Order: sequence, then structure tokens, then C-alpha cells
Amino acid sequence: MLQISGKLNSDYLFQKNIILNKKILERISQVDTLVFDIDGVLIDVRNSYREAICQTAQFYFKEILHFQGSRNLINAEEVEYFKMAGGFNNDWDLTSAVVLFYLMKARKNNLRDIDVLRSMEPDIRKFTTEMLPLGGGLAKVIDLIERDGDIKEEVLVLWDRSLITKIFQEIYAGEEYCYDLYGFYPSMTKVEGLIKQERIIIDKNKKDFLQNFFLGIITGRTEKEAKIALERLEWSDLISKEKIFTADDGVEKPHPQGLKKIANSLKTKLGIYVGDIWDDMITVKNFNKEVKKTKFLSAIVLAEGINLQNNMVKYYLNEGVDLLAQDVNHVLEWLERVKNRKS
Repeated sequence: MLQISGKLNSDYLFQKNIILNKKILERISQVDTLVFDIDGVLIDVRNSYREAICQTAQFYFKEILHFQGSRNLINAEEVEYFKMAGGFNNDWDLTSAVVLFYLMKARKNNLRDIDVLRSMEPDIRKFTTEMLPLGGGLAKVIDLIERDGDIKEEVLVLWDRSLITKIFQEIYAGEEYCYDLYGFYPSMTKVEGLIKQERIIIDKNKKDFLQNFFLGIITGRTEKEAKIALERLEWSDLISKEKIFTADDGVEKPHPQGLKKIANSLKTKLGIYVGDIWDDMITVKNFNKEVKKTKFLSAIVLAEGINLQNNMVKYYLNEGVDLLAQDVNHVLEWLERVKNRKS
């Protein structure tokens, strides 16, 4: 369960828009490799993937299960609670978990009205922070359902995981991209894909500076989704295919396999992995436990102001993150200053 302590780790140097673990300051000039997550780091997906989670859950209950009511079952802030619970790097799994959560409440209370369902305890925050084990992901949500024999069969018969994923794909990709990304044409929705709402976070002027490092990508996107992202970033010539680890490779974060594969390919001595959620930080910790000669530093970007009133800032500092920044550009600007001082 996610715990946010009021006691703040004091081993940090606080600068504008970035916080640094003092333990890494002497080594940072030795960094030779940068590995990036895509979503939330290089590309803002709050209006695409995150919104697709919300819309898919709503569509499933309204159009597939024919529940009454009109309240939104989940919003962007509550999606973040699932992300912080860990094990939800895959947004298809996260959406299926949201549907399971509400089906569990619906069957326990014999409800078919999402307005009433939305207001009943436990809410998403309590469920993700108090009832789910940290890092458990969808498997633990399923386990909670299966332990409750009174509702298990009734819930699971209403839960169509493949259909939930298909709805998500249609909403995200839309009529223009659905076939290219997923191999089928939309049949349930006729919408402009939320993929068009994505915007680039990283400053394109940083491309020259990035060429001072070996580069890699570890993402929960599929290979085709990652390809579209890299084309938009104009990075297709910057990172070769073997330096990109996607959901199609079969092992998801926080398992360190992707980082191990890339580090081995690049002959990394010291790297930084830049992510935006709990799973990304734990991926680095898991890597460092298993690989002795090569080390990675964890960098987390929050997409919001860096201040000590933010509970997520306190959480990551107490968990020992190496760098915490407002966005990826501030990480790169700081690295550029370090490089210039060394020169």
C-alpha cells in the first residue's frame, strides 16, 4: 500500500525545478547513457491514454452493460492513484482493473446505476492506497475478486477483458489509426482518436545535446505505438530498433529485463532512466540489485510544480529517488550544465 510519510528525507539538494540526491553529485558527469519512458516523459498523454481509460470504463458500463446514470466513473486524478499503486504500467490492464473494481461494488450492492455506484465506499483512492498491495497490479485485483466466493462468478461473467481492450484501442486510435496500430477497423465507436490529442513535452532543440549519450527507450506502448511516437519526436534516426523495449517484448516494468537488455547492448557504465511513475523508479532499483558492474540512476518527472507541499514529491524523496524534476527538459538542462562545467 502506498504510504506518504510526513518526515522528509534530508539527503537532497533543492534547485529550481529539480531535486537531486546528494549521493549522485560526484558521479553525474560520468553518465554515458540516457533511457526514456515515452508516456508522461517525452509525450504528454493526459488527454490521450489517460482519457481513454476514463472513456473506456464509461463506455463499457453504459453501452455494453447498460447501466443507468451519467456520472463519470473515473477521472485523471484517480487514474494516477492506480499508477502509484504500482503494477499498472499497461493502460489496458489498468482499464480492466477499473471495470473490475466497479463490478465488484455493483454486485455486492446489487446496483445498476453508476451515479449511486460512484458515491459508494470504497472510492478509488481508498481501494488503491489501502486495499491493494503495492505493485500488485491487475493480478491482485483479480485475486481480490476470486477470494470473494459470493460475487466471484457474477462479476467475472460480466468482465470481458478482451472487449475492454478493444474499446480502449478504438477510442485511443480512432478511425484513422486503428487498423495501422491494431489490425482492425473500429466497429463500436466512430470517433477521432485521442492519439491526436497528444503533445510533445521534450524540447526538440535538445536533440543535438542528446547525441552526447547512448540512448534507449523502455515503454509500455506496443512497438507500433512507439514507432508513431518516435516519428512525431523526429527520433527515428536517433535510436535504433534494438535499443527500444516495448510491451511486445513480453516483459513489463518494474521487471528490469528491458533495462538489462539496453544496458548490455549499449555497454553502459552509468545511466539514467527517466520515467514518471512508481514502476519506473522500481525498475531501476530492481536493475541495480541484479547488475553489479553497471548502475542506473532513477529520474522521475512529475509534470507539475516541484514543491514540498506536493505529497508525491515527499513520497519519491522518502523512497530514495535520485532525481526529481518538473519535466524531462529540466533533467536535460541540468545535465547540460554539468557537462559544460566539466568542459
